[in-house]
Amino acid sequence: MTAIPSNSKRIRVEVTGRVQGVGFRPTVYRHAVALGLSGYVRNTPSGVVIEAEGDAAAVDRFVARLQAEPPRQARIEALRINDMPVRGLHAPFEIKASGRSGDLQAGMPPDLATCPDCRAELFDPKDRRFGYPFINCTNCGPRFTIIRELPYDRERTSMAEFRLCPDCKREFEDPADRRFDAQPNACPVCGPRVVLISGGQTTEDGGQTPDDGRRMEEEGSGSKRLMPNAQRPMLNEETGESEHRTTRNAWQASNLSRVSRDVQCQISNKAEAIQEAIKLLKAGKILAVKGVGGYHLCCDAMNATAVRRLRERKRRPAKSLAVMFASLEQIRSFCEVSADEARELTGPVAPIVVVRRKSGSSLSRLLPLGAGQVSPDTDDLGVFLPYAPLHHLLLAEISPLVMTSGNLADEPIAIDEQGLSAILGSVADAALSHNRAIVRRSDDSVLKIVAGQRLFLRRSRGIVPDAISLPLAGPSVLACGAELKNTVCVTRGAQAFLSQHIGDLDDYRAYRFFQETVQDFSNLLKVVPVIVAHDLHPDYLATRYALDREGVRRIGVQHHHAHIAACMAEHGLTEKVIGVALDGTGYGPDGTIWGGEFLVADLVDFQRVGHFKPYRMPGGDEAIRQPARMALSYGLAELTGDDLRDLPALLPGLAEAEARVLAGMITQGVNAPWTSSAGRLFDAVAALLGLGEAITYEAQAAIRLQTLARPDGVPPYPYAIEMQDGGLQLSFGPAIRAISADRRANVDIGRIAGGFHQTIAEAVGEMCARIRDREQLAPASRLESASRLESASRLEPASRLERVALSGGVFQNDLLLALVTNGLRRRGFQVYSHRLVPPNDGGIALGQAAVALAKNKMVESKA
Repeated sequence: MTAIPSNSKRIRVEVTGRVQGVGFRPTVYRHAVALGLSGYVRNTPSGVVIEAEGDAAAVDRFVARLQAEPPRQARIEALRINDMPVRGLHAPFEIKASGRSGDLQAGMPPDLATCPDCRAELFDPKDRRFGYPFINCTNCGPRFTIIRELPYDRERTSMAEFRLCPDCKREFEDPADRRFDAQPNACPVCGPRVVLISGGQTTEDGGQTPDDGRRMEEEGSGSKRLMPNAQRPMLNEETGESEHRTTRNAWQASNLSRVSRDVQCQISNKAEAIQEAIKLLKAGKILAVKGVGGYHLCCDAMNATAVRRLRERKRRPAKSLAVMFASLEQIRSFCEVSADEARELTGPVAPIVVVRRKSGSSLSRLLPLGAGQVSPDTDDLGVFLPYAPLHHLLLAEISPLVMTSGNLADEPIAIDEQGLSAILGSVADAALSHNRAIVRRSDDSVLKIVAGQRLFLRRSRGIVPDAISLPLAGPSVLACGAELKNTVCVTRGAQAFLSQHIGDLDDYRAYRFFQETVQDFSNLLKVVPVIVAHDLHPDYLATRYALDREGVRRIGVQHHHAHIAACMAEHGLTEKVIGVALDGTGYGPDGTIWGGEFLVADLVDFQRVGHFKPYRMPGGDEAIRQPARMALSYGLAELTGDDLRDLPALLPGLAEAEARVLAGMITQGVNAPWTSSAGRLFDAVAALLGLGEAITYEAQAAIRLQTLARPDGVPPYPYAIEMQDGGLQLSFGPAIRAISADRRANVDIGRIAGGFHQTIAEAVGEMCARIRDREQLAPASRLESASRLESASRLEPASRLERVALSGGVFQNDLLLALVTNGLRRRGFQVYSHRLVPPNDGGIALGQAAVALAKNKMVESKA
């Protein structure tokens, strides 16, 4: 019997977080082998477990490497280490076979951007995957968008149709290989292929048809075409027999010819489909390109005519278009990029990052005057880098490219042949598609970096389905979200799973996507929600869906309480905070439209302790589309004398007859609901500064106003805080009068816009200070209890409130967010803003879920 060395050590390590499907076990294996350790690593339902034995110093180095050098896409949430009895075994370290958890608790990864190793192989002529547009490994590639069901095995993904060739199978089974257990592993011999669908012919290249390369269907002309995913034989899971899907074959529905020709599946074909696509882009054509989570519509960003044509066809006249660049260096030649922004751009998420474009750079070509502009309303630009191999191949030949969601207006992004038929011909001149099915659509994530922290504008590809830890647990909750920028949230235990971006539910296709996503997340999590949380607005489709659910407990959550609760949940807060919710629209329990709200709130309940002064919205929603209407409403309420007489001159877009009708509506309160919305205040001021034309996308006027703002050294305008119905009312009437006077005096509008931003920040700070200090504040029992579910008495303050949570779509304005945050901190507040979910309505579902769990916990505690 061999004696056990005295310096030996054995440990057991339990790791939780995003540690499955990201190459974690192969990384552990390589570290252990390099250090001469024995033991094993395997998956468990909750993560990964490791046992490692060897020289004590080597074991300690192993742990240090594990923490310092995990796979770039892994996220270790907890690492628990326990000493074990030394066994004295000298068997090689191994990766043990383990049943997959089939469980999101183990951190099923989102889709991952192409890693540096795969990118190097992609452009290496000596590599067998040279130029192959579906190269991937355990460190990168599709995940969330290809999984049909859990556990995450190849046969349960859209890669099941592609049988591994001997070389890929050998990689897949070798623990020392970078492609060990990489479910999407493929090569030109056995993997998916691209196909170019154009007006003349269809050119295929880059891989095999599924299974054995023979699945081609004869056309009447005697030629062949690649069978679309919608008509490929599927395996019936109950009978084991093959069957055909009956989904519409939209590859034939387009008015474009679908004539294809055979090509040999070899790299020597010089990627004909891709090269033809590049030629089209260089010729100024618009392409639909099938990516990871859906189609993009793309064109040459340097071609003003192409960009203008894309805007016209997509019916997107002014909203910014994202631009994909070949490299970080190329982005830096056009834009200012901080170290934090660079990390985001080059990381595994590869989101669209909103950065500041350089003044005086060659962007004059990228952003020509007129309708061809990529980003006409702002000095910012949404930029990103190639995150799929197909992107790398395109951008290596033509860069930068406009890359915008493949849809019409606000429809869901196209992911299949049926969706492609809606944009091919009508928007895109051709489509570069492929035969790897996208199981679930996922738009690109969009974020800004503000004070070194992420500020999400859209949380989707590359992030979803990451779990968000909640400060409390309970039964499974389905939160249905809001009407605009909808996402849904499903909870399990103390984890929340916020869906990818769904969109605006006023489009029936988006509503259908909403319904599919609710079922999809419930299935993935293997839960049946027993509580359904929803907005109080009775006409929201998400609310109607919730009210139609049977056999569940339904909990209504006020819109702005949900905003604040989302911010609280992100930061693990459960005690009372001052909540500042600034947005465009939210249903108030008093029947008015809220949007400039100061709440004292915890996760169970809230009180509306202050708000912006309300004004009439002439024409209701039409006042959102025409900011000049809100300027007229503010002007009629606040201006007198010369300022009032000069108001029509500031609003040239309003005809005299129209202004008279609108004035009557405002005076009489006919089709002119009250609103305290901060968004409408921004609209009004923008219109007063000459930005009052009808908007073509949400918050367009406010974005223009922010772009104009030059706040440095500009003092705030006056405002007033007064008692109204037992609470604090913040009036910007004095500011409106001062702004009107400055306009008459021809003060620079950048200075006026800057002063307005300073005013909002100063006023928010003073309101919070008054709420904290209870200056002039009525007893809490006299304040309106906006929640109908619980008594307001539980929120009566027992001590000073030092924490402020900021939420609502207005805080997407990073200038305002910074001014408000700094002002509150100068007053001694701890300030919390969003960093995990968007402050806009895309984060509402998280707040609804947190409130529902808190209310349920309180009910259970009383039982």
